[in-house]
Amino acid sequence: MFGFVVANSEKLTEEQRKRYRGVYCGLCEDLGSDRGFRYRFSLTYDLVFLAIVLSAVTGEEYSERTGRCPVYPTKKRKYLRNKYTEYAADMNIALAYYKCLDDVKDDKSPSAWAKMKLVQKQTERIKEKYPFQCAETERFLEEISEAEKNNVLVPDIPADSFGKLLGTIFAYPGTVDADKLYEFGYSLGKFIYILDAAVDLKHDIKKKNYNPLLHYSVKDTEPILQMIMAECVEKYKALNVKQDSDIIENILYSGVWTAFDASEKGKRK
Repeated sequence: MFGFVVANSEKLTEEQRKRYRGVYCGLCEDLGSDRGFRYRFSLTYDLVFLAIVLSAVTGEEYSERTGRCPVYPTKKRKYLRNKYTEYAADMNIALAYYKCLDDVKDDKSPSAWAKMKLVQKQTERIKEKYPFQCAETERFLEEISEAEKNNVLVPDIPADSFGKLLGTIFAYPGTVDADKLYEFGYSLGKFIYILDAAVDLKHDIKKKNYNPLLHYSVKDTEPILQMIMAECVEKYKALNVKQDSDIIENILYSGVWTAFDASEKGKRK
């Protein structure tokens, strides 16, 4: 369900690319050096976006260092870190854990159980640190799981649950604009859920998997996605963004559509 909130690197300047990559590497370092090397492989760009937005709204500066990456050691990289990359790293692990837990409950998957065990110890620490976020994440994933089990073909229902999940994660505790961040995260979460369903629609029909858009065509879903993203952009405009608006807007206006566009090109081909 994750992996859609990325930048369109072709439309970023070289300076913007370096900053965006610096936050990615900083978050990766937060995952690896502070929590364990294996956690680096759970990193998604969606959580990089979370760190960028929270930093942009609060004006939180990044600490910066240059060093070699243990995964790609041939070239030095810039690492940008602050308390929001640390928070995003924790949420990255928690989401990975609860997704595996959900897969274990639904499919009795041995591989999901093994992955869940790998991140369980860190997740227990995160539960103590962010009990509300973790409890809500588990609750909303259970709601989505129930919708899947009951073959609910009203996409607004599971999308609403995922929107609430992401809204809760965006509403960083104690932030002045927490309510606005929740609304922004909620709209973005709805968009991600519907986008994921639209991209997988043809595959899910073929494999007889659950998909809430079963009664829709991909052509029908594009205006729905445009409407949800328009709402998301309005919620973004309500935020008092102090930095990196160029990167955030690149992602919202262009980057989030790359998976959908690639999917459509593949189908036409």
